Amino acid sequence: MGRAGESPKSAVLKVAYAAFEGIAPLLIEQGITSPEAEALLRAVCVRAAAKTQKTRGKRPNVSRISIKTGIDRHTVAELLRAAPEGEAGFTSRRDSMSRVIEGWLSDPEYTERGQPRDLDIGDPGFKGRSIWSLVKRYAPGVWPRLIIDELIRVDCVETLANGQLRWKSTQVSKGISKRVTRGVFGQRMHDAMRSLFRDMTHTDTYHKWRSAQSSEIAAEDLPLIRKMLRDRLDSMFAWMTDELNSARWRRDGITSDPRVRVGLCGFTFEEPAPRDVGNDDGATKIRLSKRRF
Repeated sequence: MGRAGESPKSAVLKVAYAAFEGIAPLLIEQGITSPEAEALLRAVCVRAAAKTQKTRGKRPNVSRISIKTGIDRHTVAELLRAAPEGEAGFTSRRDSMSRVIEGWLSDPEYTERGQPRDLDIGDPGFKGRSIWSLVKRYAPGVWPRLIIDELIRVDCVETLANGQLRWKSTQVSKGISKRVTRGVFGQRMHDAMRSLFRDMTHTDTYHKWRSAQSSEIAAEDLPLIRKMLRDRLDSMFAWMTDELNSARWRRDGITSDPRVRVGLCGFTFEEPAPRDVGNDDGATKIRLSKRRF
């Protein structure tokens, strides 16, 4: 929760400042002005506050949201009216398909040399890689035939003579894969920020951060280090995905128990290593790999 005596609000503000420092250069690079970013922040705050009030059959209380966010109630009302129905989440069929496509394009078990493998459609009794097993891995609880039919309908796949499905490199599929990448990246950022903020403000949190970091690496060794990290992470995440989606965690029938989304995410980054006195080559790098548990 930060240093002793530090309030949760101060801790969150420090994390927010660090987050803004990371986002600001990207906004400037893409020509997004501060007023545009502030307008987006207002909309996000209003929707977040509205979510905390959601009760079946009732609309969010505009005055209460205004007080909690410090935003004029008329602006709050406008933002709530403008909020899209079915706000982006990961429960719709479209979002389930996005997760399946992302898995097909990136999971080492379903790719070969960086390209998606041709896959059998499969069925519940099929052994080995298939679209069916891919859906069961990345969209558990969704009937695989629905995803398969949707992939065919939007022309993302072609049927080969042997009955397998092949990912089609068309403008449509490229556009979908770009949207999938943006959506998945946004969700990963959401997960990481929620986890970090919760760690800062809750002593009973179950989110745990671990890190592995180099000291200094020569620039000429970076290609090998990058490959090593990529291979290790791919292997670990493929195994963990199977574990998290295994049958042992499924409960047959309808249950009133609350459902929880549990996950693990990882990333790597590089930055210049602190320069030692008398070291002017600037060739060393620090590479950090973090995993959230």
